[in-house]
Amino acid sequence: MTRRSPTPSPDADFEARFAEAAARANEREQHARRNEGLWLSHHHPEEWDRCLVIRGRRVCRRCFVLYPLAFSIALLTLAGGSPWPPELDPWFIWGLSIPATVEFVGEQLGRFRYSARRQVIVTAVVAVAYGRGLGLELQDSWHWLFWGPILLFGTAWFTAAMVGRRRRGR
Repeated sequence: MTRRSPTPSPDADFEARFAEAAARANEREQHARRNEGLWLSHHHPEEWDRCLVIRGRRVCRRCFVLYPLAFSIALLTLAGGSPWPPELDPWFIWGLSIPATVEFVGEQLGRFRYSARRQVIVTAVVAVAYGRGLGLELQDSWHWLFWGPILLFGTAWFTAAMVGRRRRGR
């Protein structure tokens, strides 16, 4: 006579499935908590001083200033307006990009300490230039007053960030 193992009771089967679902939910919650800083902010915990906390979520301070202001200027440009006479676009777009680049590169390379006030000021300045360039780009694809500064200053920002991270050992 062969002995059969007892079949699990429906309650035991339910409890096992419930425990497995609870473990998966807990794992998802732990994963979300580990990555919480990357939802509206691209900063890791050691750089959360660069973020605002809005309704319990961290938001990059630079992005919080840059994008709304830049998109407003882009919309103004699309509506036919300009923050300065259009013939001065090259001077203002290129020139207003310099302070934020100096600030970001200098901070990343350890030339000066992070300052939220300085970051907000230079970001507001570059947002006007970026917004004007973006508006021109939306009117005329591949506009050099948008892509030129993005390529030049963006490369400087990216390079400084990579060199800075390497120096800091991150």
